[in-house]
Amino acid sequence: MVNVNEVYKIVLTITNKDNRGYITPEEFNKLADQAQNELFEGYFNKQLTYESGILLDSDFGDPVLFNSEKINLFYKDATLSKTAGVWAFPSDFYKLGIVRVKSIVADFASHGDIKFINLSPLTAPVATQPVFTLNGSGIKVYPDTVASDVSIEYLRKPASPKWGYLMPTASQVAAGVPNKPIYDNTAFDPDTDSYDATAKSFNFELHSSEKSDLVAKILTLAGVTIKQPDIVGFGQRKEQQIQATEQ
Repeated sequence: MVNVNEVYKIVLTITNKDNRGYITPEEFNKLADQAQNELFEGYFNKQLTYESGILLDSDFGDPVLFNSEKINLFYKDATLSKTAGVWAFPSDFYKLGIVRVKSIVADFASHGDIKFINLSPLTAPVATQPVFTLNGSGIKVYPDTVASDVSIEYLRKPASPKWGYLMPTASQVAAGVPNKPIYDNTAFDPDTDSYDATAKSFNFELHSSEKSDLVAKILTLAGVTIKQPDIVGFGQRKEQQIQATEQ
């Protein structure tokens, strides 16, 4: 993970130099979420590019291995529940890997193919050779007599980061504490806590190596927010430098 407070302090230091503008915690959290999602979604295009190129014969220099390490932070498995004929994906679902029916790996079929597959007794799915189709927010499994033990391996979405804070009390302000948000490092739980509440914090879920890229991408977005083209340009140049080192 990447510490959200470290990224926040760097972004504020750069954007607030010479009083260019101030990014509120709420603005930062929105930009941070956008930056994390862009980096996360970029992993998959990178993987295709790396796998189609020449690989370096080194564990620590192999871009495919390193990118896979970043992606696999979000690997999960889950047992699904059936409602109205559809086995629903988990709420944090992002990308499907393997479907299993009673520990047997099911084959994928398109909606067009499944119609023809089911027509013939020779090709119709059976419990020992199941088939599945994608269906909106879940899957349909064939034979449709399957009633339990359907599980998947999948990649989940990263939870939104959050820089949480508390405001100083009146007595703290009177004692000289600046009247501005104070970082709250109390652990935020994305499953039970509300993002609308200002308190509690949650770190970026990306690989620790992504800290510089997160800062650069947030700065690019922040420069637009505070209408500072030089910040936008700085962030874009840093992104390009980082991308060049990953080639």
